[in-house]
Amino acid sequence: MKKTLFLLVFVLIITSIPIASYGQNYDKELEKAILKSKELFGITDEYDKFDYSVSTYQDEIVFYLNWHDSKEALGYVTVTITSSGTVTSYNKWYTGSQTDRTKIPNISKEEGLAIANEFMAKVSPEYKNKVRHIERNQPSYVYSEGYSYFFVRVENEIPYYGNSIEVFVDNHTAEVTRYYVNWDKNLNFADKNDLISLEEAKNIYKDKIGLDLIYKQKYNTDKLEYYLVYSSLNPNLNIDAKKGDIVSDNYYYRIAEDVVGESASAGGGGLSPQEAAAVEDIKGIITKEEAEKVARSLLDISDDYKLGYVSLYRDVYVKDNYYWSMDFTKEEDYSRGSIYVSINAKNKQLISLYMYEPITEDTEPKYDKEKALELAEEFIERVAKDKKEFIVLNENPSAVRPLEKEKYYSFHFIRKHDKAYVQNNGIYVTVNAVNGKVTDYSLSWYEVDFPPQDSVLPLDKAYEILFEEIGMELRYIVSQKAGVDERNKEDEEAILVYGIKSNKPLNIDANNGAILDYNGKVYKEYEVPTYNDIDSSYAKDKIIVLAQMGIALPGEEFKPKEKMTQRDFLYLLAKADYAYIDIEDEEKLYDYLINRGIIKEDEKAPERFVTKEEAIKYIIRGLNYEEIAKLQDIFKDIFEDSKDVTDGLKGYVAIAYGLKIIEAENGKINPKAEIKREDGAVLIYNYILNAK
Repeated sequence: MKKTLFLLVFVLIITSIPIASYGQNYDKELEKAILKSKELFGITDEYDKFDYSVSTYQDEIVFYLNWHDSKEALGYVTVTITSSGTVTSYNKWYTGSQTDRTKIPNISKEEGLAIANEFMAKVSPEYKNKVRHIERNQPSYVYSEGYSYFFVRVENEIPYYGNSIEVFVDNHTAEVTRYYVNWDKNLNFADKNDLISLEEAKNIYKDKIGLDLIYKQKYNTDKLEYYLVYSSLNPNLNIDAKKGDIVSDNYYYRIAEDVVGESASAGGGGLSPQEAAAVEDIKGIITKEEAEKVARSLLDISDDYKLGYVSLYRDVYVKDNYYWSMDFTKEEDYSRGSIYVSINAKNKQLISLYMYEPITEDTEPKYDKEKALELAEEFIERVAKDKKEFIVLNENPSAVRPLEKEKYYSFHFIRKHDKAYVQNNGIYVTVNAVNGKVTDYSLSWYEVDFPPQDSVLPLDKAYEILFEEIGMELRYIVSQKAGVDERNKEDEEAILVYGIKSNKPLNIDANNGAILDYNGKVYKEYEVPTYNDIDSSYAKDKIIVLAQMGIALPGEEFKPKEKMTQRDFLYLLAKADYAYIDIEDEEKLYDYLINRGIIKEDEKAPERFVTKEEAIKYIIRGLNYEEIAKLQDIFKDIFEDSKDVTDGLKGYVAIAYGLKIIEAENGKINPKAEIKREDGAVLIYNYILNAK
């Protein structure tokens, strides 16, 4: 799969980048790039297959170099390097399986950081003193092949998050296998003279950007739920540190923010014709013929637009909501015009629209932003009149801006419920400034029970928490007003701004002031658990390694000599299975384990102490070896106390012994013994170490 993906990417690179003549020294520049890359990365002649392509960026030649071997034993090495010798990317991966690889890291995260720093100093010495390591507090998960390190550019001791270096170190081989540089060479950085004070910046933030009451959607839940916080509608806005003006950042980055996108009302999987036919029988859902009629009438789609693809979709969150999606093409030729429409299959409301009509480049805009806004509001009045009184225009410059030399204007209207805005609920509208037509429209709207607003903190208290517990920082940005087309200008300037720090979520619980994560739970900065009572435990080193991998029990004490409950053992096993579960959520823990087949419903006994043979049984099920383990007649009695193994579990014990998950002590395994917590940790460690 990796080979196929790589070849596809490489073909795209070659076919999309013209091979141009860069002068008489082109061949010499390529030779230098090849020799330097081979020296830096130890690329030997065993890599006997070589390809390359070339392009220019910021007036510099860039070579894309690729090595692999004809025997397909070594894998691939790719290097992107400029004619001046700057490496901007490096990748190395293997084609075959690494059979000696275990899930237990051979090196620690701290050792990996030292390797990353040494690699960066060797490969990019020009950058090594201009970056700062940003710790992203995460465990080294079981299935992770290594550690990822993020370095941000620093100028005048001030960070610029728009430029960075990422290094990935294999936790088994201690090799750097991925390296990426994002760096603007032509940026000028403003000096630190004549800055407004931090206190002034805080006051400007309160007056001109501000916190708002916002309902945010919980993620990783089975149903649609919202929580109420003080946050910012426009987190990418900053304060010019010299002028005090509000400026928008081209590069919005938050260390603590999970990657979550807009929730799409009409998302989800398509239905087969048979399933669609069955759904049409549900009371209240219109037929596709009715949907087409509604779309043509609502949007004045003429008969020269022919209906093509039609599909029925179910809502991601509200399972009884369905949407008809239709694709219209003008005279069956997309280049002449096309319209994509999505209609609510119950209330016939327009959910989304995308319209393409060819416009010649020399056509001048007829409408300005004010008139375009008026047209957008008129369109909403026509297609979503019931929503209009519940939305407000987002005045953020990045939400209301001209596109393509003012030929289009895009507007974001956000939903407001009482005094709070609703994240991911609202309407997006784009107006063609040449002909006045709406070319893009998207409605996202859910009717749910929102948390009450009758006991929210005063706004002043929210600001106090914001500045004391999250804080502001001085940083460089490239202002959005510079425009994408101007990014290559040599005189482009990175300006100094004050902005909210990115190391914590900008989510202040509106009721109690706690900082919340993006699931609405109290935010906790991840720290590798450390225990103050394991020095005398025979399992100390294994307990520490598990904790570094995020497989740990809560608290400062591990209590290694105490007996282990079923819940605690199964929690560690679930974490070793890479389950995203909190130990406090016992119901979710057991639901996961039962669905995985690790435990049966009638075996559930969270507080009961677990025996060794029970622990082994759960592990073998986790390895999906249960069907083999049930064939107990094929297994020998290999322990002095094999007779003590519960009938039916002999195969489980034998497999665990064969995989070196358990060991015999004086020829015995004591299957009925209730294991201690340190014993449980050893079993989990051996399971991870020896299970392939």
